[in-house]
Amino acid sequence: MPQPTAIIDLGTNTFQLLVAIQGNISQPLQIIRQLQRPVQLGSGAMETGLLQHDAMDRALIALTEFKAVALAEGCHLDRIHAIGTSILRRASNTPTFIEEVDQRLGIKIQVISGIEEADLIYHGIFHSLPQPWGPTSLVMDIGGGSVEFILFKASYILYKVSLELGGLRLLSLFQQDGHFHQSQLIDMQIYLEDHMRPLFAACAQHKPEVLIGAAGAFETIWDLAHAEEPDLVIPPASELVIKQFYQQKKRVEESDFEGRQKIKGMKAFRAGILPYANVLIATVLEKLSIETMWVSSYSLKEGYWFLQNK
Repeated sequence: MPQPTAIIDLGTNTFQLLVAIQGNISQPLQIIRQLQRPVQLGSGAMETGLLQHDAMDRALIALTEFKAVALAEGCHLDRIHAIGTSILRRASNTPTFIEEVDQRLGIKIQVISGIEEADLIYHGIFHSLPQPWGPTSLVMDIGGGSVEFILFKASYILYKVSLELGGLRLLSLFQQDGHFHQSQLIDMQIYLEDHMRPLFAACAQHKPEVLIGAAGAFETIWDLAHAEEPDLVIPPASELVIKQFYQQKKRVEESDFEGRQKIKGMKAFRAGILPYANVLIATVLEKLSIETMWVSSYSLKEGYWFLQNK
């Protein structure tokens, strides 16, 4: 049996684990285990620039669990790869956190740049899509701290950028009593359009026909759309109905935090940032006049796995 590889994505909001082995030509990525935990490593750090002690404690608990799962599935410690993203790029005490994780768990965290993150996301997404994939497409990965955009045609990347517009970042800027409120919508849309000008300029040249959402919030949108089919498992890639997305967006925005948590298909830990993700998605769809939207369940960790197992 091939040796498993474990990839840990240390996101600003969520930590995710992938344990997988090499499969066959038709299914090169054979998933053994997947886990996600709402660590909220960026909680408090968005405002202070410092990882908070309680957040680091939650991170260590999640990483301890992930290590145990990976080892139990036959993965050697040197094949556990931990990838740090937006909040670990920003926080001034990241080196202290990385050293503690190494000393306590023997897991070495690699903090990558936003552009490196975009590259990994692209590799993950591309391997999930039906091939050959023809239309010029825009990948969008909404994290807690940053959003990565990758514009591509066939197997060629035309443009990529990482913007500090993630869900927790927007919540820290546009909120009322710590939660999303519709009164903030206009100011948030103006802010987003201003910060996405370089993206829109690149897309004006290459004109994407499809928006492809990477995991995270897009998976929650898929979950809401299929809430009446609880046994259905999200495929590597599938189309989302844009009309249905706007219906869901309206319902989410009209609900308070507790109400959003009760929406059928909603993961509780997504309820806080999904309204911000929805505004981001709608802004991109409308500014670029995109009429087709897909979701991929692959993202950074799958992209990293493919690069490790070429």
